[in-house]
Amino acid sequence: MIYPENYYAYESDSDGLVSRLRRRWEGGKVRLYRELIGEGPRRLLDVGCGNGRFLELLRDFGSDGWTLVGTDFDAAAAAECAERGFETHVTRIEDFRDGDATFDSVIMLQLIEHVDDPGRICERVFRLLRPGGCFIIETPNLAGIDYRLFRMRWWGHYHFPRHWNLFSSDAVRRLLEERGFEIERCEYLISTSAWTISLHNYFLERGYPDFFVRFFHFKNPLLLGVFVVVDSLRSKLGLQTSNQRIVARKPQRADAPSLGALTAR
Repeated sequence: MIYPENYYAYESDSDGLVSRLRRRWEGGKVRLYRELIGEGPRRLLDVGCGNGRFLELLRDFGSDGWTLVGTDFDAAAAAECAERGFETHVTRIEDFRDGDATFDSVIMLQLIEHVDDPGRICERVFRLLRPGGCFIIETPNLAGIDYRLFRMRWWGHYHFPRHWNLFSSDAVRRLLEERGFEIERCEYLISTSAWTISLHNYFLERGYPDFFVRFFHFKNPLLLGVFVVVDSLRSKLGLQTSNQRIVARKPQRADAPSLGALTAR
């Protein structure tokens, strides 16, 4: 079982300092989504919604007119999401059926690297989006200082055995464009967990004492602060980090075909 019951994505939020800082930062992310998606009646789908934590942020910081829907293949996590008041479907996105062109935005945060066929996922999302709808992806990026330092075997974003596909910025752009999407923007984000987990893996393999290795935990607020500064500076200078956000749109032309439609002819 590669996703145990205590997998971090299914954990309930805590009231600690890191959780409060994370909520504040992600609230700012939702404000960006308001610019991308628009105000008023909109239908949004969070793929891999887990326990509904991010849907809750969308509800708290997003537009009042948004209708929020989630999917997750973990029944227990989906049940918790539904308890928070969201329409939730226990399914993989590949198997999700909700008609065609029914969503104004599909959001996929740190998930496309977990699937066996990213191209099929993108084709399904294309069909679910209304013309002009946006597909927002966040996924690891094969770049950044931490990737260069630790790529031989310790890099935190390898996340074995759960990450099956990893992308450079150019690769994820091609993946989307080949399925009919138009790329609107690509940005580089902070990736504090990649730094701390990489260091943890390095020192663990080198046989450092347990107390020292445990210091390099992805929720350590001291390390979070250091690596927020490092990645923020790189991003502001236009340099790549090991985390990326891509915003793609389905063309306004309703008849714009996806690669799947083209190959089916």
